Amino acid sequence: MNIADKENSATIDIAPVVAGHNKYLEDQTAAVRAKAIPWEASADIRWFAESNYCFFQGYQKAGLITEDELSQIRLGEKADPSANFKEIGAKYALLLLSLLQKLSRNDTIHNILVSFEDKILGFTDRDDILSQLDSSLLFGTFLNLLKKDDEYIQLKSAKIFAVLAMERDPSLQPVDASSLFAWFSVKVMDSNSNVLDIVIQIMQTTLAIPSYRLPFYETPNAMTGYSLEVLFIFSPEFSLIEAIKASSNAQMQYQGIYCLWTLTFVHEVSADIQRTYEIIPLFIDIAKAAIKEKVVRVIFATVKNMLILAPQENIIPMLGNKLLNLCETLSARKWTDTEITDDLSFIKEELAKNINSLSTFDEYASEVRSGKLDWSPSHLSEQFWKQNASRLGEKDFEIIRILGRLLASAGSSNLVLAVAAHDIGQYVKYVPAGKKFVQENGTKAQIMQLMTHENSDVRYQALLAVQKLMANAWIS
Repeated sequence: MNIADKENSATIDIAPVVAGHNKYLEDQTAAVRAKAIPWEASADIRWFAESNYCFFQGYQKAGLITEDELSQIRLGEKADPSANFKEIGAKYALLLLSLLQKLSRNDTIHNILVSFEDKILGFTDRDDILSQLDSSLLFGTFLNLLKKDDEYIQLKSAKIFAVLAMERDPSLQPVDASSLFAWFSVKVMDSNSNVLDIVIQIMQTTLAIPSYRLPFYETPNAMTGYSLEVLFIFSPEFSLIEAIKASSNAQMQYQGIYCLWTLTFVHEVSADIQRTYEIIPLFIDIAKAAIKEKVVRVIFATVKNMLILAPQENIIPMLGNKLLNLCETLSARKWTDTEITDDLSFIKEELAKNINSLSTFDEYASEVRSGKLDWSPSHLSEQFWKQNASRLGEKDFEIIRILGRLLASAGSSNLVLAVAAHDIGQYVKYVPAGKKFVQENGTKAQIMQLMTHENSDVRYQALLAVQKLMANAWIS
């Protein structure tokens, strides 16, 4: 399949999932249905500051809804959406949207949202109804409700928006969903696992819409709370990738990576996602530990997209992170899902064809960028350092900066600390002019602190590096 064919296949048909199977949300919705709103009386609380007391009045009696609106509400509540609902459907939908905008009580909004879902979205010919509504009013109403400080209102509004967007005519101008994407970036790290499940399902459905993939990817903090520029430094921001990393739940991993898979149908995403977010090492770790086949399948389906759409940007880091080795290991297993076997074969073939293009430095740089340093041959080869030490200063000292962050990170293992200190020592040994940058960016100070580290190998490598940093005679 060539790139053009693959890009055309981006209009994949993905059935809506939108929180259709989450007992947490279903139970809350059932409770809302069981609690009718008494529109005529005892509904709204109205405060009067001058007398410092409140009293209950019906919405209609309080003047918050008109008699005509009350009649429409009762008519809509009695109507069966499975029957001929067309005559009143558009007018009833417009009324519900109006009420969502002007009423403020959360329990009332709960009821209206459920009515919209049951009556409007539950109607078989809903397209006839929705097509009569102004799209800015229709979509804008539910996007505005994401600002409400109420979990149920947010989740239900996002779910309804996703259904509406999924069914919208793709030939029409896409609705601006930037506020939904920003909401995703926060809610995807919710501590409530039920909420997270619902949010990811809604995200899956939203990203099934081709026009939303690139805008989502470009939303600040949607993918990750940091870029490589601040990698290994704690960030309070939230993200899809952080949620995947933080979860050991197979279903959550599958749903999160599924979202990444849909994103990689966009060429710009496939070309950028590894360079910016280093997802190949993450995929390798998850695939090695995965028990569920569907997790493995979605990982390698994503890798396949990246290889087809952006081979130049992805082949070297894939080879550098030993993805070919993993594919060969996994190919030896017996998979019930033939897609896994097919994708592994494709990836192996593509990587094997390009393995000779991977230079020793490319492999070394990929290892450093992954943050998983080991005593691989390049670190211990004097010939490697003689030929490649100067390249650590390329791209504004990218490799030196990453080594420095690894040295400063509390999460780095003793092995990583020892190898990183060794590499800085080798760099300044063969590039004396590099001492200035190593000192200015704080890496020298980090290494000096490691001279008192509890691990003997870390202390030893830090001592050697400091000696090279302090030496006056340099090997040419």
